[in-house]
Amino acid sequence: MISTLQQISLTISKFIVMSVLGLFTFLFSTAQAESTLPAKDATSADSSTSATRGLLFEIKSGKNTAYLFGSIHIAKADFYPMSPKVEAAYLQADTVAIEADTTDTKAMQAMLSKLSYAAPDKLENHVTAATWGNMKSVFGPAIEQMQGFKPFVVTSGLAMQVGMQMGYDPKQGIDLHFINRAKTDKKSLVELESVEFQAGILGGLSDEEGDALLAATIESLKNREMFKDLTSIETAWKAADANAIAKLFVDAANKDAASKKVMKMLMDDRNEGMVAKINDMMASGKKLFVVVGAGHLAGEKSVVDLLQKQGLEVKQIR
Repeated sequence: MISTLQQISLTISKFIVMSVLGLFTFLFSTAQAESTLPAKDATSADSSTSATRGLLFEIKSGKNTAYLFGSIHIAKADFYPMSPKVEAAYLQADTVAIEADTTDTKAMQAMLSKLSYAAPDKLENHVTAATWGNMKSVFGPAIEQMQGFKPFVVTSGLAMQVGMQMGYDPKQGIDLHFINRAKTDKKSLVELESVEFQAGILGGLSDEEGDALLAATIESLKNREMFKDLTSIETAWKAADANAIAKLFVDAANKDAASKKVMKMLMDDRNEGMVAKINDMMASGKKLFVVVGAGHLAGEKSVVDLLQKQGLEVKQIR
């Protein structure tokens, strides 16, 4: 873990943080446009079954149809190839909508100031003595490498390392897969948010919220809950179990009042903006394939829930 934290401190500009996998399992998604893609024609491995892995939804508004797919931002090679129905939903699209284009290097470099402290300010000044002491007991001298970064960056780096220990790889992220495919296939690529927008939210947590996030992350590492959560998320995603994914997010939010507040900011509030843009694009007649974090598509106040409450027909495709 220590060597990875050192690497993060040296190469932070190569990554963009995105929220998914629950409140305390934020992970980095790679930002290299040249990342290797699974072969697009390698669908035969899944052709023996019609079961859909991942959360795939069909949206109908009048004569217009769009598709929503739930992403995991850091994944494994065996997540590929995508299931045949997911492939079909992608192939019919002329427009692919994603949360943010993680291959936009200039945008990522610009967002660093929102996720870092300007010296002489440092992380220690923004957390409680109890949280800082707990971190020191876990990381020892390596804690000094974290001083320049805001809480979300630190928790992201820790969660990324846990994921990598379990075999996850940022280059296998589902968002990145479809971003690169859309560019290769000359499809229109549209951001529902932007790197700058996300950095503003993630870097704008109050000291109380950041402290709660760090404290919970350290506790999750010490009792190995983070390992269990990642396994649960993967299992639920592969089973296309929206209810299980929704429960993981509800449980994360209900840990305490600060967790609930942060979850609302990072999930519920963002869903409203995503829905507005999806509606606009559908109204314009675009053949749309939307890829957002799986947590945005499950449970109350999710993108799916909000679309249904607005009168659109939304059904899960299995």
